[in-house]
Order: sequence, then C-alpha cells, then structure tokens
Amino acid sequence: MLLDLLHFGEGTQAIHYFVLCFFALLGTLQFVALRYRRRDLMWLEGRIGIALSISLILASFIWFFITDQEIFIPGLAGGELFTIFFLAFLLAVPITRALAFVACQIVAWQHHPQAMRHLLRRRWATAHPKEKEPIV
Repeated sequence: MLLDLLHFGEGTQAIHYFVLCFFALLGTLQFVALRYRRRDLMWLEGRIGIALSISLILASFIWFFITDQEIFIPGLAGGELFTIFFLAFLLAVPITRALAFVACQIVAWQHHPQAMRHLLRRRWATAHPKEKEPIV
C-alpha cells in the first residue's frame, strides 16, 4: 500500500542517490564521532579522522554530480528521496559501529598483544569449556 506510492524510476538515479547518502552519512558520522569523542563510532583519531570524514562527504557529492546523468530530468520525488536516505542511514550506522569495533581491536592488538592473547584464551575457555585452548 505505502510502497505503491513510491516510484523509483527506470534509471540509475536511485542507486546513485543511495551511494551519495550512504558515503555522506559515513563521513558525517565520523565527523560527529570525532567531535564528541564517541569511541564506539570512531575509526581514526585526530586530523586523519577529520580529513577522512570531510573527504568522504566531498567525494560522495562530487561523485554523485559527475556520474548522475538524470539529475535535471524529473525523477525521484520527496517520498523516494526520504526512503532512500532512511535506508542508507539504517545501513550506515551498523557499518560504522562494526568498523569502529574492528579499528579498536586492531589498535588494542598492536599496543597490548599479550593482554589480547590472554583475553582470547579466556573467551575460548568460556565458549568451549571441554575443549583444549587454541595456540594463539
């Protein structure tokens, strides 16, 4: 019913707009994470993280306006734009959190390898109580 009102067209404009929203949201989330020191969302710290966030936002807009040939042809309307933006947001937040978790684990492994090995052994022991510990 509600989705019958949405017409995404026959071209690639909807896909291009999704890519624009997704990467611009990734950059925005990184910038906000750096500004408010949210380690659960932060990939990189300091000026490198700010440069990454600004470059993600700028690159997504530049890519969109260079590649989208249907920009001035009537196509997507408000409902379609909102739906695509909302789907990109729903995908960008968990991906940001997952990449931040991986980045945190890499940094922890580099700075404290013995502690990470001990943590892995403890996790293995609780997950597999009757099996031998793996060699880490």
